[in-house]
Amino acid sequence: MSQDSEAAARLGDSSLLRRLNLAAALGAFIKSPSLTLRELREIVGVSRPTAEDLLAELLEYGRVEETAAPRQPAGRGAGRPARHFRFRAESGYVSGIDIGAHKTLAVVTDLRGNPLALHRRDLDPGLPAADRLRAAVDTARACWADAGLEPGDITGVACGVTGALRAPEGVFDVAAGPAGSGLTPYSLPGFTEVDVAAALSSGLGLKVTVANDIKLAALAEHWKGAAQDHRDIVYMFAGHRAGAGVLLDGQVHQGRHGAAGEIGALPMLGWESAVERLHARGAELAAGNTSMPAGREGELVIASAALQDPESIAVLIEFAEVLARGAAVLTLAVDPEIVVLGGGMSRGGAIIAEPFRRELSKLMLFPIEVVTSTMGADSVALGAARLALDAVFADLLDVPGVDPRS
Repeated sequence: MSQDSEAAARLGDSSLLRRLNLAAALGAFIKSPSLTLRELREIVGVSRPTAEDLLAELLEYGRVEETAAPRQPAGRGAGRPARHFRFRAESGYVSGIDIGAHKTLAVVTDLRGNPLALHRRDLDPGLPAADRLRAAVDTARACWADAGLEPGDITGVACGVTGALRAPEGVFDVAAGPAGSGLTPYSLPGFTEVDVAAALSSGLGLKVTVANDIKLAALAEHWKGAAQDHRDIVYMFAGHRAGAGVLLDGQVHQGRHGAAGEIGALPMLGWESAVERLHARGAELAAGNTSMPAGREGELVIASAALQDPESIAVLIEFAEVLARGAAVLTLAVDPEIVVLGGGMSRGGAIIAEPFRRELSKLMLFPIEVVTSTMGADSVALGAARLALDAVFADLLDVPGVDPRS
């Protein structure tokens, strides 16, 4: 029996104990191709009657079904084979949406988190809020259609947006959704005047949870990316802007006002001026290049630096070092296992990563591992899909804070 189950048993809360056992049973099925009743009982640590009740409930929910037994080795003794059951990853689907300055991107996954389709649409950075939200809705619906799904097949949706979310009472609650909340002024045009969650929910016909994009990117790295084997993580975002997120014990650390990791707001770090110089150099290189989409100027700076252009190299080194100083502040504060360098600029490889590592190492009291993101531009949408999955399982199990996949 798990520690949570033992605690519930000591408190005499049979309903909570049943739900914790159900979460453990569901988690066992999610992690295994198939299980027998005996295997389920051994994993969850319950009696046979309890295991039978848990299995019956999951069968009733439609999350588990009987499946063919694995092929047995030749010469195995005769006897009635045990019945096998599997998790129905196709019993529901979730969607993650990324709304940024230059694009909107959507992904849809099954309940194991396997991506089924991804759809991207480039956007004008000056697009009004209402048009940007409509584009996000259209992108999500196109993604679902690409996967052969109808809106009624989608059981959960979450979205990542640029900026810090703030609830009306000043307390951040991502699980409750940010109805009536706004975004800080450095975010998307007009988004401080709209209810993002309500607009998306109305357009999609489904409840949409909204969260900070960089924090979702950090969550994605822990879920499917470079930080899968780590629980305490500092994630540094290097893109059209600089930002950071913190995961503690595998959970995004929000802080009281949802502003944890927003150290770019400190003027003495110089993030804003470094990003401006990066954009300015990219604009110079893009001048006259009408085929270059808006928001891709950073790629030109990286390409130019790779050709040993001194000015581009200097701009990238400054950008990486400034980002590293912010990483040092967070790393010294939370003492993580690993630092992940993500965002579009992280695709520059050693041109960005090496000066970042050098500067960070100068400021540390101890060596810290630095890895580069493996998620690319899909990280925010995938992090949003993970957030939507968490909500689906929480609703199913009715046990707040219990993740059956952990």
